[in-house]
Amino acid sequence: MKYSVIPVAQSLILSCLNFEFFNIVISPGSRNVPLVIGFASNKSFKCYSVVDERSAAFFALGLSQKSNVPTILVCTSGSAILNYYPAIAEAFYSEIPLIILSADRPSYKINIGDGQAINQNNVLDKNILYSKSLFQDCIHSTEEIIKSNRQEIIDSDATTLSILEKQKLIQKENELIIEEAFNSCINNRKPIHLNIPMEEPLYDFTETPTIKINIRKKLFNSVPPEDIIKDLNDELAKEKKILILIGVAEKNLLSEKSIDSINSINSIVVLKEHTSNINNKYFISNIDRLIGPIELQINASEIFEDLSPDVIITLGGMIISKKIKQFLRNYKAKKHFHIGQNSSKDSFYCGVKHVKIDPNCLFENLDNNSKKFNYSGLWQEQNILKKNLHERFVKVVNFSDLKVFEVLSEWIPKKYDIQVGNSTPIRYFQLFNLRNANNMYANRGTSGIDGSISTAIGNSLNNESPVLLVTGDLSFFYDMNALWNKYVKADLRVIIINNGGGGIFKILPGHEENQIFSEFIDTQHNLSARYIAKMFNCNYHRVSTKFGLNIAMRTFFRNSKKPKILEISTSGTKSAKILKDYFRYLSKS
Repeated sequence: MKYSVIPVAQSLILSCLNFEFFNIVISPGSRNVPLVIGFASNKSFKCYSVVDERSAAFFALGLSQKSNVPTILVCTSGSAILNYYPAIAEAFYSEIPLIILSADRPSYKINIGDGQAINQNNVLDKNILYSKSLFQDCIHSTEEIIKSNRQEIIDSDATTLSILEKQKLIQKENELIIEEAFNSCINNRKPIHLNIPMEEPLYDFTETPTIKINIRKKLFNSVPPEDIIKDLNDELAKEKKILILIGVAEKNLLSEKSIDSINSINSIVVLKEHTSNINNKYFISNIDRLIGPIELQINASEIFEDLSPDVIITLGGMIISKKIKQFLRNYKAKKHFHIGQNSSKDSFYCGVKHVKIDPNCLFENLDNNSKKFNYSGLWQEQNILKKNLHERFVKVVNFSDLKVFEVLSEWIPKKYDIQVGNSTPIRYFQLFNLRNANNMYANRGTSGIDGSISTAIGNSLNNESPVLLVTGDLSFFYDMNALWNKYVKADLRVIIINNGGGGIFKILPGHEENQIFSEFIDTQHNLSARYIAKMFNCNYHRVSTKFGLNIAMRTFFRNSKKPKILEISTSGTKSAKILKDYFRYLSKS
């Protein structure tokens, strides 16, 4: 192994070893060489080279999305870190741990005309959990430092002894910052940023560290007081209409005992999305399929009044459905509790109390009063009605985006984890029950279309299951640089629903088809992924009919030596009309 002679670079590498952060995503540069060579020459680290920083950051997000262990991102100085920003914002709002290490010029070389020298300190200010610049070492390249008339690191009358004493203080401060930053990241599951100013020369290395660090991992270990659980249980026992809403989560969020306990109480109904990764036949999965049609019914207010909860309990992360948010804002609950370590959000305008306990501490010990109001029955009645209408409609519907997702929901193998692009794909999936449900992931923190392929590739590398990405055309083309790396596994599968533009804009309120809308909002195009697949050495197939799609599905998931891309061509205009007809049909009472 090689260690840079620059102490701060050694401190960071030794700290990552101490914390067991072994996944390192590197984008090339010169200023970051002390870190890059230090990481890449140590066999403990798994290093990935991704040239495009925007793709690299989403790639790292995918690695951490599956493992929940921080991935280290390393970039050079200048604009490089700015390209990380979309993925960092996504990680911040999705609560995914990332550690960003940005190499930097010394502060006295900023704004004096040197290249790759921007103001990097706190550059991610509003969308990062923690951000600080480490202190520049004064024993490295001392002569170069004192040349500057702008530097404030070494006093003009400093002696060799005073410089050594100053370095001890710098080392101590840097260790405190690193320890605080790394522990904040793992305990809050959000991204942190450390900016690292380093003076040249950058290419001097030693075989063994010249420093020892005193940095410790400090995990939160909070045991909830029994009175908190008892008080909450007593409060819920008084209510007759309790709605549990589960957002992005992991499969093990609720124990079987919790699920059985919840299902035994008629006053509780559970609504969850596919990204909750919790499967139970009594939990309602298709929220938009249920609420969307009711909105169109003459007696909508009467039905919503019956369905409105007294208490909302949210679990997990972000919620996809705008319809459930709108419903719960219009028909406000008396109370909203958010339970668990994920951030609480006052999504329903009624105030929220965050109870930071394991949800199972509450749900495994719920007070079961069988005489309570059958609130769950009200929801299940509506759910069954809409499900029957849904099955009739999709059985005869013409080929369109809706039909595509019906076919996909039947064909996706159980062994596959699904990564879903934003806009229409994630919403269409919510209308269907997945016959072979496994894990589903989506970048719902900021809900952007950028980075979907990069995230899927990163996710697949920490994943025992193969990964399928289902994405729209704009999202695919936006992130096609993600395929420009050597880590794309042969079992990666990509399905593109290409409806010639931003299909979601055709179904949003206020849509009006005209030239301005087509060019600047819908961004219509005639692009195909065929030559992109060829350039990046992927197998490619295109279909444009239901028959062709079903034939393609028979072999699409079979083993291959290359990743596979399936492009499904649909009509955006036709698909938008069919989706509106779908909700109107389901609104039949």
